[in-house]
Amino acid sequence: MPEQVDTRVSPALHPSTLTALDGYDEDSAKFIGDAESALRDAYVTIGKVHTATEVGRNDPTHTEEHRILIVGKVAAKEQERLLRRFDVATANITKAAEHIERELSVPVESKASLNVASEIRAHSRSLDSKAVDFVRERINSGDDLSVSAVLGAPSYLSGLSDEMRTVLTRQWHERQNPALVQRLTLMRATLDKLNTDAGKVFIEMEKAVGADPSKVRNIGAAHEAAQAALRIEPTV
Repeated sequence: MPEQVDTRVSPALHPSTLTALDGYDEDSAKFIGDAESALRDAYVTIGKVHTATEVGRNDPTHTEEHRILIVGKVAAKEQERLLRRFDVATANITKAAEHIERELSVPVESKASLNVASEIRAHSRSLDSKAVDFVRERINSGDDLSVSAVLGAPSYLSGLSDEMRTVLTRQWHERQNPALVQRLTLMRATLDKLNTDAGKVFIEMEKAVGADPSKVRNIGAAHEAAQAALRIEPTV
């Protein structure tokens, strides 16, 4: 990630802000590479538009309106390109996050023998309302045999509801796959950031141009009208 800071651009768009998100570390960073690239592109590009504006203001051959027109047109194209990059990054990370969600929800297969599994489920069922506490205790202790026996069979055999079996299955997978959970946490936080920061591209680009899009359009329309008036057809 770039270390250089451009004070003309919102720090929210600096790609290093991703390092502050929940779940971020060197291993998980590679799974949000699209977001890092999109932010870097936006940060650097908006900085270049600021530079173009400053150079234009020092050009004695250009009026302020001429500068706004030239820089504004370039900025509009770059803004559209940047927003497409944000959309692509969002789509890719969303797809990856949904894949992880499915991995954390797959059914559990029983690893105990038939007789042992039946006894474990019977014990759970005998606990009535405390069956959930029993399964959670087994999850927290990493008891693969007991957990898989309970969750690897229809919920009523263990005294659980279908809904609670689904919840406990997710908790078991999360305990077994902490790296996957960390990755999903980072992806969710990144998606929230992209959703928020996409709007900042509009604001920061307008600041860089020094005029809002409607002013750029109005100047462009006036320029086109003047150009049309200069195209004088010879009288026959």
